[in-house]
Amino acid sequence: MASKEELYVSVSPESYRNGKRIILSSQTHLLTTIKHLRNLKFLSRQKRDLKIKFNRLISSVISDIEDLQKKIPHKKLPNSLDKKTKTIGVIDKKFNIKNDSIDKELKIIQEKLRRLNATA
Repeated sequence: MASKEELYVSVSPESYRNGKRIILSSQTHLLTTIKHLRNLKFLSRQKRDLKIKFNRLISSVISDIEDLQKKIPHKKLPNSLDKKTKTIGVIDKKFNIKNDSIDKELKIIQEKLRRLNATA
C-alpha cells in the first residue's frame, strides 16, 4: 500500500479571503447563468408553441378568406377607383426612394466617422 504524501502551504488571510470571494462570486455568476438558460429554454419552447398556434390561426383565416372570396360575386371596378389604386402605388414608390436616399446619406456619414476615428 502506497502512503499519501501531505503538503502544507501557508496562505495569508487576505489572499485566502480574496480567493474565496472570487470563487463565491464565480459560483453565483454560474448559478445565475444556469437560471437564465433554463428561462431561455422555457421561453423558446413557449415561442415555438405560439408560432405553431399562430400559423394554424393564419392558415385558418386564409382559408376563411378564400371561402368568402369564392362566395362573393365579382364585379368590375369603375375607372375612377382603378386610378386611385394606381396613385397609391406611386406614393409608396416615392416613399421608398426617399428612404433609399436617407440610407445612402447615412452610409456616407458613417464612413466619414470611421475615417475620423481611424486617424484619431
